[in-house]
Amino acid sequence: MADRHSDPRDFLPMNPLELRILLALRDGCRHGYAIVKDVEARAGSRERIFPANLYRRIRNLLADGLLAETEAPPGAEPDDARQRKFFRLTPLGLAVAYAEVERLQSLVAEAREHGIVPETRTESTR
Repeated sequence: MADRHSDPRDFLPMNPLELRILLALRDGCRHGYAIVKDVEARAGSRERIFPANLYRRIRNLLADGLLAETEAPPGAEPDDARQRKFFRLTPLGLAVAYAEVERLQSLVAEAREHGIVPETRTESTR
């Protein structure tokens, strides 16, 4: 499927969890549980990720060529390397993440122009 998409913008807008998965893999490969812990830590208590949803999103990202399965990194625990699948961000995945963040920044800038951002809310707009 990835060969049909040469422009990262073809993947936009992204599902928020899929973007968070790409962001979690920006610093290196991880297995599913480590991705969940990273995403949940960044989202704070606002979001809980269920395994079925995570792996469905990972399958989508793999099919689109935004992620790839990879070998366990050096220093991984033996149980991790033997039983867990590791994923890494592909160059296309990184390009799509940048494109989505740029799209979101543009949307937030537009909201600011209209006075619709949390720091500018007044009691009359709540």
